[in-house]
Amino acid sequence: MGELLVADVDLRLAEAAVRRTGRPNARAIAVDASDASAVAAAGRGCRLIVNATLPRFNRSVQEGAWEAGTNYMDLASDSADPYADAESWKRRSLTALVGAGEDPGMSNVFVRHAADALDRVESIRVRDGDSATSSEFPFLCLFSPETFIEETLHRSRIFEAGAYVDVPPFGAREEYDFPAPVGRATVYSVDHEEVDSLPRFIGKGVRYVDFKLALDDPTVRTLQLIRDLKLFEVGTPGGPSPRRTLLGTLPRPGDLAGRIDGSAALVVEVTGEKGGRRTQVTLGTTLGHKEAFAAHQTTGTAYLTGTPAAAAALLLIDGEFAEPGLFPPESLPPAPFLHHLAERGISVWERVSVERTLSA
Repeated sequence: MGELLVADVDLRLAEAAVRRTGRPNARAIAVDASDASAVAAAGRGCRLIVNATLPRFNRSVQEGAWEAGTNYMDLASDSADPYADAESWKRRSLTALVGAGEDPGMSNVFVRHAADALDRVESIRVRDGDSATSSEFPFLCLFSPETFIEETLHRSRIFEAGAYVDVPPFGAREEYDFPAPVGRATVYSVDHEEVDSLPRFIGKGVRYVDFKLALDDPTVRTLQLIRDLKLFEVGTPGGPSPRRTLLGTLPRPGDLAGRIDGSAALVVEVTGEKGGRRTQVTLGTTLGHKEAFAAHQTTGTAYLTGTPAAAAALLLIDGEFAEPGLFPPESLPPAPFLHHLAERGISVWERVSVERTLSA
């Protein structure tokens, strides 16, 4: 069994993560993710670098992995076209996978599985829901607060009729029925990687793709207040930073483990044609926050993010996905990916609905 290196700019955090693994072959090292040369030095001889930092560090970690001659994977994208460097990875005979967490990541593989069952794809809808509540914290960010606030306050896009349509923040609102126990929730179009990659890589004539995130009314009002009071402004170099101050007041996602109720849910709906009949394939999963804490000492959101990343990493390490280049998660083979999820307690359901016979 090879060595596992756990890196962080703060060595104490890396050491704490190593202790949690309980693995004798795990070792902590200090690495600044913004320093591509330091990443390269740490990554030489490794089979895979998994980047679980904030998306703003993607470029430097990618450069470090490429320089080290190491395969690369991250959990989210920070670029309008994260696949622009695909040829350079291919020429180096390296594999890079971008956006392989929950969504993007697991959502994309769900879509790939559904699309593979259809002759033609018309529409793809991705829905991320959560019913988390807390008596301690009035404003919950179950993943990176910086990323959550940024993507909800940013304009989003919907792929419609083969072209992109801009949507203002908190736009394209709808009521969506998630599986129990999450239930009915208000969702909004949010700036997300799936809308960029799925029309490009799924093919089969797809004409519509959106991503919508569940946001309850108090959360929307808080986000709008943050925007209106300019509390997410970066500030001037060396001067006050409203963003840094705000983020410093919010609980870290890891601190919410065991302290929130409710459940997380992910659903994808892929509609198209199969054998001349209009067909919809729906896949989804749910996980309770208390359930995730009891089993894994984390939140449902964190487990649904980290476990798909682990599944993708295993596919890369084991050579089940080894094509040189830079790829989105929908390029992964769905069957072994879903098998890894099932082995780690993530139950995925599937529903196939044949709506009507298409006209000749």
